[in-house]
Amino acid sequence: MKPSLKITVLLSVVTLLVALVTGMSFWSFSKTEDTAAARKHISIILASANHLMSALKDAETGQRGYLLTGDLAFLEPYLAVRESLVGDLKVLHELTGITAARRHLDVMAPLVDTKLTEMAKSIELRRQGDLPGAIAMVSSGQGKTLMDALRVEMTGFIAIEEAARVQYDNDFQASLRLLFGVIVAASLLTLLFVVALVTLIYRESRAQLTSQLHAETRHLLDNQETISLALSSKNAELTEAMVVAAKASLAKSDFLSGMSHELRSPLNAILGFAQLLESDSPPITPDQKSSVDQILHAGWYLLELINEILDLAAVESGQLALSSEPVSLAEAVHECRKMIEPLAHKRGISVGFPAMDQQPFVHADRTRLKQVLINLLSNAIKYNHDQGWVDVSFASVAPARIRVSVKDSGPGLSADQIAQLFQPFNRLGQEGGAEQGTGIGLVMSKRLVELMGGVIGVDSQPGSGSTFWFELDEDEAPHITLAAALLPLRADAGPTVDKPRITVLYVEDNPANLALVERLIERRPDLQLLTAPDARLGIKLALEHLPAVILMDINLPGISGIQALKILRGYPLTADIPMLAISANAMPSDIRRGMDAGFVGYLTKPIRVVEFMDALDKALALSRGLALAPQAG
Repeated sequence: MKPSLKITVLLSVVTLLVALVTGMSFWSFSKTEDTAAARKHISIILASANHLMSALKDAETGQRGYLLTGDLAFLEPYLAVRESLVGDLKVLHELTGITAARRHLDVMAPLVDTKLTEMAKSIELRRQGDLPGAIAMVSSGQGKTLMDALRVEMTGFIAIEEAARVQYDNDFQASLRLLFGVIVAASLLTLLFVVALVTLIYRESRAQLTSQLHAETRHLLDNQETISLALSSKNAELTEAMVVAAKASLAKSDFLSGMSHELRSPLNAILGFAQLLESDSPPITPDQKSSVDQILHAGWYLLELINEILDLAAVESGQLALSSEPVSLAEAVHECRKMIEPLAHKRGISVGFPAMDQQPFVHADRTRLKQVLINLLSNAIKYNHDQGWVDVSFASVAPARIRVSVKDSGPGLSADQIAQLFQPFNRLGQEGGAEQGTGIGLVMSKRLVELMGGVIGVDSQPGSGSTFWFELDEDEAPHITLAAALLPLRADAGPTVDKPRITVLYVEDNPANLALVERLIERRPDLQLLTAPDARLGIKLALEHLPAVILMDINLPGISGIQALKILRGYPLTADIPMLAISANAMPSDIRRGMDAGFVGYLTKPIRVVEFMDALDKALALSRGLALAPQAG
């Protein structure tokens, strides 16, 4: 197959997979939006029904107050109801689409007329001075009988509408569970084919450029008289080629960033609702728990794959920023130990670690150092024998140089396999094995170690296990000042008392993401949620209701989330409201841009429920602190 034909085939496959994922996602979100709209409609109906009964109760209370005192002020609720109650009942009838529920409203209509007539007669008797007659009418029990009948019908009406709302929720969860697996699989295949396509295009372009340069160089050597002029021309062409290559690299990074955003949006719904199902009350059945666990396992693995590819793209483009400092190797290994021991115990593999009294410090980025350690440790466990062993050790190999070694009892590597290590997407023939992987981890480890000024390597022979090692510069232990050691601990919050519900505003145009956060806020009885599908309405609601915290998507129609933040910061009433970004834009530059704009936090989709709740609590605490701060002037 010719290279150009390979690219055409891969591009066609990618196009078809993207179309498939887009179509299924659109269908899923359309269904979600319809369900959310139906549920909201029922909520409006229930609110109207409760308002109608409340108004009628207020009217009856006002009637009796007037009969007892003769004060016309008590008649205000009755006068308001007399003008609007019949009309409100008709509007409720028009809103209701369920025939059984309408029957209850049909029964209520004459009862309401009779009740209003009964109240009007008693009020007229009192107005004419016949207080005994008015009291006798009330004491007859006719009014109470009418109200009891109205309550029975309204209770039946509300029960039918509540049952319909529960059915909508059940239908939504069932359809979502069916689609989760298909969307995850299609999204993963799409991403893998895209990476393969980018790699193929890059290799083919490099081969063509090399072949062209060789041919033209031979031609120049055959024409000595034009060498100087040709070299000048070639320099210009090479400069242009470097510019084109730089643009291609930038385009690749933009493409991966955009693809990450498009995949994170459906992943947010998949993982978010799966986490809700996992922690639902009452608990789901064991079979449902098993299905939800499969959804979460596949979803988190897909997210890990996306993050690894984005990290690799950031390293290759020179956009990955490191924060180097003195890092205790013993502490870093201890933190990684907690993460990999469950994986080792599952396969009966013993892992040996250096004693905590060994305290060498290295000059490194703490997060990236732990990323390298976890990758080497997880590989040593995954590709080991059951009941095998792994040993971690430190050693000084040169002045001011520390070597970290991870040795395992696995099958070992041949010379050919060692030569292919540290190549992107090369799993050395393990693609069909039981262990999941992408072939990116070792490549990222090599790039990260080199960015931290170190080297990485491997010593291995077939049948003798493998030792992966890396070396970093030794550093001095940081000095802890007395002032830092004596900083007071943060006091715990005191006991809570009953307070009005706190308003949180969420600006989001994706119905599935909106439904997810609504479900999360429903679990917080101290909070109430306002929502807006775009920034313009969000700004309007913020100015009207002055919420304690604003949750803001970034990619909104019309005005972006960052622009909306700047607008709200310009109004004195909303200038100090803490705003938390929730976005599928997960590149480091996106997060940095959001934080620089003024968000108090930046959560990337898919949402992790515990992380979301923690960030929301911090924003609420910040809001309370601003409310309690003394005002200037």
